[in-house]
This record gives sequence, structure tokens and C-alpha cells, in this order.
Amino acid sequence: MKSKVFRPHIDDVERLSYGKGAKKRRGTGSRFVCHRLNKDERKLFDFAKDAGYLTVRGTGYRKARKGSPICNIFRQRCDALEGICIIIEKHKEQDNVVIDFSTLRVKDDTQFA
Repeated sequence: MKSKVFRPHIDDVERLSYGKGAKKRRGTGSRFVCHRLNKDERKLFDFAKDAGYLTVRGTGYRKARKGSPICNIFRQRCDALEGICIIIEKHKEQDNVVIDFSTLRVKDDTQFA
């Protein structure tokens, strides 16, 4: 059965994290959502790939980029691998665990339409 739900390709997610365009599947990434990682975020991303979860200071928001590229690209990666997206936000008083189940979509969603 061919999948009717769009998922990004893992190679495209890697390309987006370096600021390059998607090759395999058009529609992966957006010009209006930041995806390119700086060297500090690249280290966090590589650790997160091995660990299976992402840990960020605060919400990971970067004022210069007007968004959180590390969280965006990690969620894209979890979507490509069809896994749960787990992000731990470290704050001064408490830590928040953000669990995104939307990356666990069914292959054929026509029965729910």
C-alpha cells in the first residue's frame, strides 16, 4: 500500500539542517521556518540523534533566526523516522518535557477524512 500521508525523507532533513534545499521530496522544509543549525546546535542535534531525544536550554528560541531551528529540524527527523518527538526544555526553576505524537501518523488516513 502506498502511503497517502506526506513524510519528509531523512536525507532531505539532513540537507535542511545544513541550509541546503530538499532533493528527494519537494515540500520538505519551508523558507519561512528556520532549519539551518549553527555549530552549537549541530552538537546538540548529533547527540539527540544518538540519544533519541533532544535537550535544549529554555525553548531553544533564537532571536536572530526568529524561531527554534534545533527543535524544528529534530521534529522533522522524528517525522521522517516515524518516531515520537521528545524535547526536554531546561529552565532555571523546572524542566519541561514536550512529547509530540503527531509524528506517529497512520499510512492511509482516508478512513478518517
